[in-house]
Formats: sequence, C-alpha cells, structure tokens
Amino acid sequence: MIKKLTILCLLLFVFSTALVAQKYSGQSWSSVKAKGSGTLSCVYYETPALVFKGSDGNMQGVCVDIVDEFAKHVKSSYGVDLSIKYVAKEQVFTKFISDIRDSKNVMGICNTSITEERKQFLDFSPPYMNNPSVLLSSSDAPRLNSLDELQSKFAGFKALVVKGSTHENFIQDIKKQHFPSLVIEYENSGSKIEERLDAGEKMFTLIDFTEYYDAVKNKLDIKRHNIPLEELEDQLGFIFPKNCDWTPVWNEFLTKEFKAGITYKKIIADNLGTTFVSLIR
Repeated sequence: MIKKLTILCLLLFVFSTALVAQKYSGQSWSSVKAKGSGTLSCVYYETPALVFKGSDGNMQGVCVDIVDEFAKHVKSSYGVDLSIKYVAKEQVFTKFISDIRDSKNVMGICNTSITEERKQFLDFSPPYMNNPSVLLSSSDAPRLNSLDELQSKFAGFKALVVKGSTHENFIQDIKKQHFPSLVIEYENSGSKIEERLDAGEKMFTLIDFTEYYDAVKNKLDIKRHNIPLEELEDQLGFIFPKNCDWTPVWNEFLTKEFKAGITYKKIIADNLGTTFVSLIR
C-alpha cells in the first residue's frame, strides 16, 4: 500500500511539474491544417501602437493587423479557417520571453528584437518591421550632441533601461566607454520608464521608437536627443517556442514582397501615422 502511494505521489509530482513548466498550450499548425480549421493562440506583451487592447475591448496595433492578414493568407493558400485567440497578456518582458519559451504551439507578440542569443531558445518569424532606438531624458536635461558629452552634461543623472532588453548591454557599453561612474537602474517596461522621466527624475534611457511614439502621443514631458544610434536599429519578429510548426507558415507569409506591398504600408500608416512609413523597412 505504501509503495503504491509512493508511486502515485511521484506520478502526481511529475504531472504537476510538467504543467508548471509548460505555461501555455495551443493547437499545432499540422492539426489545424488537417482539420481545415482551428486557432492560433497568442500571448502578448502590451506595446504602444503594436499590440494593445483598445477602449472597445478589441485588440489593436500593427502586429494585430499583420496577424489578421496571416489568417487571410492561410485561408487563401490552404483553405483553412483560422481564428486568432489572444490567450494572455504578460506584464513583465522577461516573463513574456520565458513563458513563450516554456509553452507549446503558441505565438508571442510584442516588439521582440531578433538576436542570435534568443534564437538559441526561441523560433522567430521573419522581421515584421525595423525599430530605431532613441535616447530620452527628462525635459530639463541639457541637450546632448554626442555620447562624448554624456559624463559632463549628465553629471548626477542615472540610466534607466528595460530589464532583459537589447538596450541593456548597450547601456553597459555606454557606462564603460563614456560614463564609468554611471548608476544603472532597471524597470520591467518602457511605459514605466516614461512615467519616471515624465515625473522629472534626473535620468535618461534608450527606448524603442514605438514607445517614444506613444510618449509623444500622450504629450509626456520628456526630451529626445538626436544622437545617431544606427547600431541599435533592431529587427522585430514574432516569437514561438523552439521547433514550433507554425514558424514555416509564417516564413511563407511574411516575405519582403508582403512588406513592400500596399496592405503592409497601410497597416503602418493606420497605426503609426504616414510620417512613420518612410522609416520602416
């Protein structure tokens, strides 16, 4: 009896561990294709202008519109009726990344930069857009003309950066090359950083252009410094658990031809404004 109870407890432990390890689970492309209909389950990290829930309760943004076009592609190319389901919103970027890594047959949507490091544990779609970075500070900070002026003009300032973002390493490089005494603090989202800058804290940050766009839209009291940061112009992609069979279908759909077309440009213009279209590749 004790032996049976021990085996039962062990099986329950293994089963519960598997459930914890696998955060989300959706339908595979192979099963959806075979059935002729199904659902693509999406987890999102809210990103201004890219993916967010509108005041009407509907999902909106560049990424949402692209995903809707993907569903049309699946219908026209395979005759499959595909529904898109946004199963969860993650609040912390690092958790968003780890949850997609530990899930099955789901897609992660946000402004995730495509990097070689992340490719070790995630699958990526082709890039859906480029994303220039900008340097922001509180509005009363002196104007910077180059990073060489950082230590003298920003004496007493701290740096803010999103934990786990591609900007984290670059801030460390700035500290090493231009400002050895720089204190670096971390936040879980760009919106939280913008709130602190808007409140007048003596800080600066590197942030995605889409998040800067949202700050301007909301008329936050911040300053953009026109410092060339071409080395930080990321390519953004949708993410999947490793070896997910949705990835090849996205490779078929999200081509250079699609991004050069009228539909894609209209998506960018509708969500970001016509002035942003020329910056997108």
